[in-house]
Amino acid sequence: MKRLAIVASVLLACASAFAQTDERELLRGADFSAQMIKETPPAGANCAETAMWSLRRQLTGRDMYEPANYMFVRQATREIGFVPAVFATADRILRDTRIGTVRAIPNPEDGRIHEGPEAYKLRRAEAEPLPPRRGTASPLRPRELEGGAPRLKDCCCDSSDAAPLARTPASSASARWVSADVDFVNYLIDNDLKQDARQLLFGSDFQPSDTLTFLRGWTLYQLKELDAANKYLQDVPSASAFYDKAFFYSNAVCAHLGDYVSPAERLEAYSGPYAELKGLQLAGLALLRDDPEAFKSAAGAFRYNDFKLEAAEHELDGIFEIRYDKPQKSPLLAAAASALVPGLGKIYAGQIGEGISTFLITGAMGGITAEHWIKDGPKNWKTIVPAVITGILYIGNIYGSYMSVSIYNNTLYDAQETTVLYNIHIPLRAVFK
Repeated sequence: MKRLAIVASVLLACASAFAQTDERELLRGADFSAQMIKETPPAGANCAETAMWSLRRQLTGRDMYEPANYMFVRQATREIGFVPAVFATADRILRDTRIGTVRAIPNPEDGRIHEGPEAYKLRRAEAEPLPPRRGTASPLRPRELEGGAPRLKDCCCDSSDAAPLARTPASSASARWVSADVDFVNYLIDNDLKQDARQLLFGSDFQPSDTLTFLRGWTLYQLKELDAANKYLQDVPSASAFYDKAFFYSNAVCAHLGDYVSPAERLEAYSGPYAELKGLQLAGLALLRDDPEAFKSAAGAFRYNDFKLEAAEHELDGIFEIRYDKPQKSPLLAAAASALVPGLGKIYAGQIGEGISTFLITGAMGGITAEHWIKDGPKNWKTIVPAVITGILYIGNIYGSYMSVSIYNNTLYDAQETTVLYNIHIPLRAVFK
């Protein structure tokens, strides 16, 4: 009986195993259509943008950039012209891979890299400093003076800021001298009550004096109303105890407003006790004007033994060496390198990931073109289409390499300029503490 029971159990197990359907058969017969994610071209895309969207999916999988490449070409056409937009978009497609964007910093909100046509604009040519007209705020390089390194915002005042600041003479014999309130004004400023200090200085009846002029300028400077502040600082007379502080701060304000000429002229005429500080500001202004000879002349005043100025002097020396003694990277050399080997110019510009991505995609398209050339001949549409795409990508790779080095040089110049402005201003805090 035991043997019969064992045999029966084995037969039942085999029958159950044979009755089961193979898992692969189940997968073949399953209907997954309801669970598939079907990508479609974006609404509003024209035929060219739809084709670019499809090409992007084949080459790189998904857009890493915002706006997406098929929308980027529209904006770029409006901002930099049709032909540059085509090649800029081609360069963007070549970079739009995980390898090409390995060093990019995505936006934390959507995980994409926000980059518009401005990435292909040369900023330095658009921002050459011109001396602003006296009494007007220059829009060229407004910088924030407080809170660390200068920043490109929140500095200039408009005409509405300056309107209520007209100088008004004492209207009665009871007007008092502001010198009695100097400590109180400084207390308000030091405790971040600058608007209260402004209300006191411009809303009270004070006798005109160089102290009042300086405090008004100093308060407006603290409020970052630079143009209005500069008017008062420049009006402090040379006989005043506040003259030197007002003079050097006024020069720093002018530089932050984009005027590099008039403060240099005033500094040349200065014969006060701060000769080394004079040399520091003249050297910084020379760098801002791209005048190496003027820098060498001004740097002769550097002594490197005053802790208040030493760090700034070394910073300016370093910028001079990088800018004039060491050769900059050449955009033409980058373009030539990418013409020889796609992506090589990007690597020369320091963008190794972009260079590898460019080489792989351009090489793959070139290989596809060569394969169809051999199989179908040069006149077949299967050869012509990938050949045209390869040509656009190849030229885009050259254009992108040229722009990469140009933008690298612009970025370096901007960083140097910010550092110069910083070192014209920051030492004043220690000198006139």
